[in-house]
Amino acid sequence: MPPKRACQHTKLHLTTSPHAVEAGYTHPTTSVLSKATTTARKITTPAPPPTTFPAPLVLPDDDLSLDPKYPPQSLLSWKRLKERNPITSTRNKIYYLNLPVRSSEAPDFQSWAIPVNPETKAQILGMPSPEWGDVVGYLSTFFHPVELVEYPSITTISKWSSKSKLLAMSTSSSRNAVQLRARPSPDGPETSLYTHQLSLLDILDFAIEILPEDAYTLIIFTRHDLYEGDDDDFCIGRAFGGSRVCVVSSARYHPFSEELAGVGSDEFGGKGHDWPGSHCAEFVQQMCQESGEPSRKKKKTKATKEEAVDGTLQKTPMYRAIMAHTSENSIGVKHREYQRSIWLSRICKTASHELLHCFGIDHCTYYACMMQGTTSILEDTRQPFYLCPVDQAKVKEALAGKDESIGNLSKEQWELEWCNRMKTYCDGIAARPLSMGWRPMIAWLDGRVEELEKVTRAGATEGDPIEID
Repeated sequence: MPPKRACQHTKLHLTTSPHAVEAGYTHPTTSVLSKATTTARKITTPAPPPTTFPAPLVLPDDDLSLDPKYPPQSLLSWKRLKERNPITSTRNKIYYLNLPVRSSEAPDFQSWAIPVNPETKAQILGMPSPEWGDVVGYLSTFFHPVELVEYPSITTISKWSSKSKLLAMSTSSSRNAVQLRARPSPDGPETSLYTHQLSLLDILDFAIEILPEDAYTLIIFTRHDLYEGDDDDFCIGRAFGGSRVCVVSSARYHPFSEELAGVGSDEFGGKGHDWPGSHCAEFVQQMCQESGEPSRKKKKTKATKEEAVDGTLQKTPMYRAIMAHTSENSIGVKHREYQRSIWLSRICKTASHELLHCFGIDHCTYYACMMQGTTSILEDTRQPFYLCPVDQAKVKEALAGKDESIGNLSKEQWELEWCNRMKTYCDGIAARPLSMGWRPMIAWLDGRVEELEKVTRAGATEGDPIEID
């Protein structure tokens, strides 16, 4: 049965968790957050409130918990990055390729992408994967006005030689083949959903080999499970940003695979604590207590009191998102449609994340942001789909290389255009059976659009940041 209800908690935790201090992570001050979004000497607008852009949670075993001193990347440091590749008039397209197109010479290859129930050993055939065309549509909206173009040549997977166990990747437009290593899944037959994995590094080498001259970047999609190094269990995606290539796998987002990883289990907070339910105050407290962290009594702030006496906070993006999240009752919705919808949203977020690395954008340490680093499927599901103000400023600057008019917009005008485009796309998804999981995104975008419209009408940001537990 699908989950009966999403998380019903309405009290949000929008600052770092109690564990963050023990881990050694210090959240930047509001002035540092504001400065990170601009190259100007004078800060003209304050950082947005945490009811729009919360701080990273930094829960136990999260990426920032394990590496709390990871160097931040401000807009200025991004612009000074020597390895960053600008969009130019001759190199301005995002190419995408679905791997493979043809693998008749390696018949076992296709079967490796089909998940297998570890208990029954039977193939799981009832859950159709999301269409890559929906992912392409999402990316086209996200990176507008950069054009997404399907890679024009036929890609073939074959044997490297009659005596070799290695596979070979090649295209109809190139005489050169690139080796492709594969290995049995290290999870073992009792817990593995996939019998084999492909080498992510080999696929990235292939992407570099076939990168078109007019490409800004190339992203390769695959349904196969991936690994990076011998010590890795799996890897969902990776980018070689300086080389402008990346690869994304949908395998580990299969609902059965997420279940094996503990997503939605009582051990890890129960169902409904993917974003935005990840900011549920009780969930955050539970995760910190179960890790052995001491419980802390929190001092009520002004914002907490306001929540009890009026509905002001209910209009903010994060509260709109959590209300949409809690109202997503999957009763009456086919289980298959529910799972496939969530699956699609996960892939779209990860594909955007990896492409942004090709723009030179590093992992975010400023906010809860889609550019945060992740160490597990559990953390991955807790990350938002939106870009924080710092990374939004980088995207604006990068895309101005494609359209000079973007550079003439204020950061509020640019973000407003971006949010409206994303809302239109998400509305289209939500109008189809694939709707579950997209409504919190739409609700957050609705709230952010209203905020930005108010700012652009006034010509300046109104109000001070809100402090909230």
